[in-house]
Amino acid sequence: MELIGSDKHSMKFAWCVCGLVVAAAAAGCAPVPSTAPRPGDSPALRVQVSQQGSAIRSVALEDYVRASILSEYAPPAGDPGVVGRMLEVQAVIARTYALANRGRHAAQGFDLCSTTHCQLYEPSRLQTSRWAPAATEAVRRTAGAILWHDGAPVTAMFHADCGGHTSTSVTAWGGTPRPYLKAVRDDRHRDTPHAHWTYTVPVDAMVRALDADPRTRVGSRVDAIQVTARDASGRAATVRIQGRVERTLTGEELRAVLAKRFGPRGVRSTLFDVRRDGNAFVFDGRGFGHGVGLCQAGALARIQAGATPADVLRRYYPGTTLRAAAY
Repeated sequence: MELIGSDKHSMKFAWCVCGLVVAAAAAGCAPVPSTAPRPGDSPALRVQVSQQGSAIRSVALEDYVRASILSEYAPPAGDPGVVGRMLEVQAVIARTYALANRGRHAAQGFDLCSTTHCQLYEPSRLQTSRWAPAATEAVRRTAGAILWHDGAPVTAMFHADCGGHTSTSVTAWGGTPRPYLKAVRDDRHRDTPHAHWTYTVPVDAMVRALDADPRTRVGSRVDAIQVTARDASGRAATVRIQGRVERTLTGEELRAVLAKRFGPRGVRSTLFDVRRDGNAFVFDGRGFGHGVGLCQAGALARIQAGATPADVLRRYYPGTTLRAAAY
């Protein structure tokens, strides 16, 4: 099964409900454009919009998807057809994520926030991005399409750059395993902006960052930071911090603590080595993000090599089905 009507084709878009299950052959799959909801039929989401002073807005799902894909993915300059197909991939993911997590902030009176806690949603991108028309077209071509597994929309995690190997949700955060979020090698992309990075933190700045969070509070001194276990992707699964107090925590917990102080472009992923060099700690790493689910850098490389959006979704969410959402 594949997306019909990408820029490689002149045919009108249609999704095949037989979907992306690897065991289900594309033969016998029939286009069903009449079953996909039209954008005007999409349900409303209550979104807390940071760009608007954290106001809560009612936003049609398909309009939410248009702005979210431009917020979460910055298309590179290049072939508009490649960009269009990548935006189709991102549209399916954004729509699936929104429906799977609708009501995540119900206790606070809205469905989704507009930060990385949920998905980035910056409506101004629809006016400022050169790719806004392409995003609108990608949403139209994929209208209503979501990824489905075991009777529900999937947890469609994604990140910027896996650094050559994805990870599982369990190794990143614990909890229930998701069979479609696997740790697999992804060596299609080369020389991406985050292929290799180094970040240096002075010891005194590290102490302040660690002592600001109870998970990493070391008591005004830090002597060493060591990776004590790695997952199948090579990421730091557990880290030991030695100071006045010794702490052991996950690599993702450490990354989150450091991101609060130094921003997300400091320690960009948990695929790192760390050493003390005089009066500083030096992180040498690869990739950007948690490494779970779709790798945007790898997905783009696959599309550039001729893969369809459906090929990409099948690769990163194995065993899922592509279907029209039932609103």
